[in-house]
Amino acid sequence: MAKNIVVTGASGHIGGRLAQELLRRGHRVTAVARTAASLEALRQAGATVRPGQLGDVAFLTEVLRGADAAFLMLPPNTSAPDVLAAQDELGEAIARAVQASGLRQVVNLSSIAADQPRGTGPIVSVHRQEQRLNAIEGLHVVHLRPAYFMENLLANIGLIQGMGIAGSAIRPDLAFPMIATQDIAAYAAALLDGPALPAGHREQLLLGPRAYSMQEATAVLGAAIGRPELPYVPFAYEQAQQGMVAAGLSESMAGLYVEMSRTLNEETAMVHEVRTAGNTTATTLEEFAAQTFAPAFHQATAAEPVA
Repeated sequence: MAKNIVVTGASGHIGGRLAQELLRRGHRVTAVARTAASLEALRQAGATVRPGQLGDVAFLTEVLRGADAAFLMLPPNTSAPDVLAAQDELGEAIARAVQASGLRQVVNLSSIAADQPRGTGPIVSVHRQEQRLNAIEGLHVVHLRPAYFMENLLANIGLIQGMGIAGSAIRPDLAFPMIATQDIAAYAAALLDGPALPAGHREQLLLGPRAYSMQEATAVLGAAIGRPELPYVPFAYEQAQQGMVAAGLSESMAGLYVEMSRTLNEETAMVHEVRTAGNTTATTLEEFAAQTFAPAFHQATAAEPVA
């Protein structure tokens, strides 16, 4: 049976794919993002598009009212002077809109390690959002807790072009789960396509195909772009933070990413989750490297100005 489903973050990696898949399955999709231009492809595909701000309670309440289900998320805010405070404000607005609209079925994008209230950098914001949604009486919600996005590795393109290296503050030898965002979208689509979500609230880990170290990931990426000897360089935390600020992140966001890297390196979160058939997804890092990373790298390289 066709449903009326709202997809927030519909211009992003996950929301865009999810909206397209729900349309393919015959559902009526209302796609929400900041600008109309970013939603044009979905409009042409048959979605109702609603450009606007998720922090606008009146706007989001109107969008959600009458929907059978919704995919909700906290879009990243990498420039806020106090990222967690900004995300708290946004999360509270979304929760108020959900409650005011009478919505009863939600798939919420959270994160691995969202069970922990502190020490996990930007993941703290989705921990808090899980608590807000869980407190809404009568709301049935599945919190998706995916692992480290393979798409995060796209941040290495500038480093590879400029310095001939990949790098971050994460230990080179530490293996941890990575997932392609297309697999998150596919899982969310399957949930929303079903007859109804489970009653109450529950969490669902999504751990990708297996664990990879950054050293191994760099070798895979290097092979895909014709640089098999591409080295991975671990950065000191201060150096990593300075580099992120130079790339345009706020001090607050850069500090949170460093905190997350430190927590990962110390193996206090994100590396001990139990893998099952139900939380393992299909897309390998080799497939991601060939299908997503290499085309993005070559496109960026072609766009570089000639000296």
